[in-house]
Amino acid sequence: MRGIGCTIAFLLLLPNMSSVTPAYANSTFQPQISKAVDYLAKRFNPTIDLIYESDDPGKHWLTAEFKNFKWLYSQTYWLYSDNLFAAYALEPFRPDLSVRIRSALRRYRIPPSDLFEVVMGDQIPMIRNAVDYMVESSSEHVVMARRHDSLVVSYGLYADLICYRALQFFLQGRTREAYRSFHQAISLWSGKGLDDWSFTMVDGFYSNQKLALLLYTSRILMMSFAAFNDMENHLWSMQRSDGGLAALSNGEGMPMGSPNTETTALALLIYNESLIRSVRSKALLRDGLLSSFGISLLLFVTIVSFFVCRRTRSRRLHA
Repeated sequence: MRGIGCTIAFLLLLPNMSSVTPAYANSTFQPQISKAVDYLAKRFNPTIDLIYESDDPGKHWLTAEFKNFKWLYSQTYWLYSDNLFAAYALEPFRPDLSVRIRSALRRYRIPPSDLFEVVMGDQIPMIRNAVDYMVESSSEHVVMARRHDSLVVSYGLYADLICYRALQFFLQGRTREAYRSFHQAISLWSGKGLDDWSFTMVDGFYSNQKLALLLYTSRILMMSFAAFNDMENHLWSMQRSDGGLAALSNGEGMPMGSPNTETTALALLIYNESLIRSVRSKALLRDGLLSSFGISLLLFVTIVSFFVCRRTRSRRLHA
């Protein structure tokens, strides 16, 4: 039991121990990472302590959801998932901005998204479809939040959904199911992107944030696979001259459209060693606690059985 206690204590110390490791010490993408960090930092609004969605000049897709939506992409600030991801993505590189963004997320007092938090190692409920909420608006900006609190349970062969579910299983101690889900996500790789339902049945475009999420998930699960380097190289080939990663790529795997905060932040999360070790330790700690409980229960049953048998034997001898 003493050994189990020491193991648990060691797991609790893992996140702090990991802070001595540079965020991308072993990465061959240091120049690209630096440019991506600069991209996010330059889009940080110090007035509200949030990063806006994108520089895309076109009409915002939210006009289809909200009748009077009038803001540009550069005036739209998402609490979930953009700034939640950005807060942790910037943690090793720009801790000053990371702290301010986290403070802003707390200030708005919006309930969790019930999905994106699993990336940071938090337990989430059954995954449901998304609902978009307008949190705050002015003539200059709008603050949005995407929460997965619909009554409809999410399903389907969507690469990001599969990765979120793999992380959910992993944190629940359901390792075998986590690996099974992750292998399903890997099987979607075509060499140009992830051939999920969005690509094959909706618009024929690859979503690059899904590829970034897959690579991040592989690091949490400690899963090595042959295509990792090809995927990583392909992901960074989506980087534009301003440092941001294009949100989409066409059927040939070529970047298209504008970069955005979500994709760029998710790409940076792959190199946040402290976060990765923290999430792993939460899963391992859960397994350790379960193992400790199982051993304690077995020991208790053994001791009780021993004394019951001994007492029964003693009564027979005196009978």
